[in-house]
Amino acid sequence: MYHKKKKTKYNNGGLVARKEFKNVGSIEGNIAGNQNYMRSSVAASVRKGGTAVTGSISKDSMGNKTTNYSLEKQLPGKSSVNVNKNSISYSKNIGKGVTVKAQFNKKGSKSIPFGYNQGTSKPFKNEVVMSISKPL
Repeated sequence: MYHKKKKTKYNNGGLVARKEFKNVGSIEGNIAGNQNYMRSSVAASVRKGGTAVTGSISKDSMGNKTTNYSLEKQLPGKSSVNVNKNSISYSKNIGKGVTVKAQFNKKGSKSIPFGYNQGTSKPFKNEVVMSISKPL
C-alpha cells in the first residue's frame, strides 16, 4: 500500500494586507515566518499635502518588540526633511537623479541590542552622516 507523505514548504513567505483610504492614508499588516521564527508588524500612515506621518510596531517570536514613528515634509526645490524616533535628515535632489542627504542619528539607537556596537563594549555615539546617491 502506498502512503503519500505530507510535504510542508517553509520559505520565509508571509502574508501582507494593505488598505488605502482615498489617497489620505493607509494601514498595512504583515506576518512572515517559518518553523523556527515568526515576525509580525502593523504600520499606519496619513498624508496631507506634502506631509506624511507614519507609525509602526513589530514583534517577533524571540520577544523583540520595536516601535517607530516619523514625520516627513516635502519642501520647495525638490527637497525634504524627515524626523523619526532615532534620527533627523534633510535631502535635496540637485538634478539628473543626484540626491544629497545629511542625517543626524541619535545616541544609543535601538537597532542593535543594548545600544552597543557589535564586537565592542562602547555605546553608540551621536553621528552625522552625509551621502550622495544616483540611481544606476
